[in-house]
Amino acid sequence: MGTLAIGSCTGALLAGCGPAGPLIHKPPKDLVLTVGELPYPGFVVEQGSPSAGVYSDRRAAAGNRDLLRKLESAGRITGYEADFTRSISPQQAVGPVVIESSAATYRSAAGAATGLQVVVQQARGAGGVQISTGSLGDQAVGFTLQKQFNGTTYEAFVVAWRQKNVVAGIQIEGNAATLDVTYAITLAQLQQHQIAQA
Repeated sequence: MGTLAIGSCTGALLAGCGPAGPLIHKPPKDLVLTVGELPYPGFVVEQGSPSAGVYSDRRAAAGNRDLLRKLESAGRITGYEADFTRSISPQQAVGPVVIESSAATYRSAAGAATGLQVVVQQARGAGGVQISTGSLGDQAVGFTLQKQFNGTTYEAFVVAWRQKNVVAGIQIEGNAATLDVTYAITLAQLQQHQIAQA
């Protein structure tokens, strides 16, 4: 599906921030999942992934000046993405073949709400269809996107959410026949648990 301006992978629609309480000050790298936390077997860190690592505003904007201005105006500080993969044919795999976990910090909860709105706009612009995620963090949204390749339907699910001043995301990809949003929501709940303790 491509990278979104979270950290940059990849958010019920936005309805205000409410009281935020103390802000989260941990670096985004400490707010994403590690390979040891993945509940699905066979995953390894994707070596040489071009989308992994630290995401400054400039990298998240990927040359889009309007997006860069939005991120800077929202008070985005920085982001991080961790990418995981497993060596199995998507036709043979049950569940995800690719997992991306990301987080980005903002100077305020209101700024993070704006950042989540940017993710929503990007997902829709990429052809994503909005789906339900249930309750997650302070605000959450999900999207799905399907593509055909060599006679197989590949599907991506994106779950993005805001917790205080952090926008986080999980993106999974795999064979549409064996993939559903519950895989992404399970991972998002794991990541949200660690963000909520930050």
